[in-house]
Amino acid sequence: MIAVQTDRLPWHHAVWDRLIACHRRGRVPHAIAVTGSAGLGKSAFARGFARALLCLSPLPEGDGCGRCRSCSLQAAGSHPDHYAVHPERDAGGPIKIDQIRQLIDFLMRSSQYGGYRVALVDPADRMTLSAANSLLKTLEEPPAAAVLLLVTSELSQLPATLRSRCQRVQLKLPAAGLARDWLATHYPDAIDLLALAGGMPLRAIAYTQAGVGERYTALVADLVAIAHNRQSPVLAAQGWTGTGLREWIELLQLALAELARAAITDCDADRISGSAQLHMLSQAIDCSHLHNYMEQVTAIRRAADQPLNEQLALEDLLIGWRTAVRSARAQTMG
Repeated sequence: MIAVQTDRLPWHHAVWDRLIACHRRGRVPHAIAVTGSAGLGKSAFARGFARALLCLSPLPEGDGCGRCRSCSLQAAGSHPDHYAVHPERDAGGPIKIDQIRQLIDFLMRSSQYGGYRVALVDPADRMTLSAANSLLKTLEEPPAAAVLLLVTSELSQLPATLRSRCQRVQLKLPAAGLARDWLATHYPDAIDLLALAGGMPLRAIAYTQAGVGERYTALVADLVAIAHNRQSPVLAAQGWTGTGLREWIELLQLALAELARAAITDCDADRISGSAQLHMLSQAIDCSHLHNYMEQVTAIRRAADQPLNEQLALEDLLIGWRTAVRSARAQTMG
């Protein structure tokens, strides 16, 4: 997601300590699935643990020293006992079977330094089904001193047979105070977006760097204006054309999630900048209509990678929003 100054973040400590204890006992699982929501630093955690496994002079808490030859080679991306697999072209692309076959070949080789061989697949949920299945035999009969790290925010997307052969390590959402304190020290500008990011600090940073807060506020203003017949859905869609359909839908889903939360819980209207009007609107929309509309949005998001007409898709979504709000009001009046 973003580069951070340290691999192991404060909310990683408890999970880290358990894995390092296994390492010191010589009982590291042969396959580890590092899971948790996006924005918690799973990739950084996995990189740090890989460095710890290969470091020649680990620090007291188990971290790689950053100075030995092994750490230097890892930093340069040239350690012979470390192998990483990522999507070939972009973060949303697939990890193919040929890539996994090369990884398996690596795991079957002897260690160059006489220690562990560590392979990383990130994000593991981008493996094709055939690529994921090709790992099964290796996990059923794992080679000695080989560790496979699978990083994923979508563990359910991996085949059950693969999941069952991995030790699951889940990074959990940090306490709000811890997240805010860490952001205040490292990225204070992101604090205001922590709630919008679902409490996940790295996602809040990414939102800040991408200007998500300003766009979210503008979208909420359009949704409220359309709901009150002060804005045409077609004209509003024209204003968003060129944003990128997938990115815009993600913004819309953030707003709808906040609207749903406000409709069923008594949450603070000021916790996310720009959402106060959305909270007022929650009193006028029926949950069933909101649910149906959210399903429509989800369906279009699934198709967003296809060659859709962005302008027409935006219009359909905003007209659908107006219909959902009007239907709810008609039902209330009826």
